[in-house]
Amino acid sequence: MKIEYIEQIINWTNENSGFLSLILFLATILYGWLSGLFSSLIKKPKLKVRFIPKVCFYSTYYVDEKYEPKEGEKYDVHKTGFVIYASISNVGNMPTAIDKIYIGYKKNKEFRLFERNRFIWLAQWHSFTPFKTKMKNDSDLIYPTLRIKNFFTDNTNDYLRTGESITGTAYFEQFKAWGNFNPIPNDDKSTDIKFKIVDVYGRKFIFNHELRYVELDEARELNEHFGNIEYLST
Repeated sequence: MKIEYIEQIINWTNENSGFLSLILFLATILYGWLSGLFSSLIKKPKLKVRFIPKVCFYSTYYVDEKYEPKEGEKYDVHKTGFVIYASISNVGNMPTAIDKIYIGYKKNKEFRLFERNRFIWLAQWHSFTPFKTKMKNDSDLIYPTLRIKNFFTDNTNDYLRTGESITGTAYFEQFKAWGNFNPIPNDDKSTDIKFKIVDVYGRKFIFNHELRYVELDEARELNEHFGNIEYLST
């Protein structure tokens, strides 16, 4: 009996294959229309980031200090500074404004199977002076900053309408540290970071990027205060 039912189903589908194709075609159109309709009804911003390598880097360096957690143990003190130069676009269907910017890195320690290497998050710092490049005619090409105003540029536009973008630098500096609190380096000394933007609605947008390493002298050619903001702020 079951075999007869199966044969009947096969025969029916063969005889009505054109009708089934039409039903599937209409169902596909209906699904696409409904999904597009719901997407248009749900208003939300969506951020996209393009990193600009010229001023995207980090530098770890030692300071002339020792840390002594207990008698007989001394460690060299180091600091790390980061700078991101990026274009941030709103490709969603609702305007928004940037509230906070963070960078996350993993500290330099050996991988352990059962231990999660959590990201250390640093909030954006005030760089006091902007990052800039010396031109051939001795003039300075000044890079705008994201969110934070300084004395050389008043670009603090953090409001993004749909289809708009802003471009600028964001600076991050680690407080004095010791041991393995520097970023874990790749074979070419670059490090993998996460760039996190929080908008005024509390939405978080996180982007992965590989940040190249430069020596401190090269970093200070672009900003003389690189790595010294902690001291200038106190």
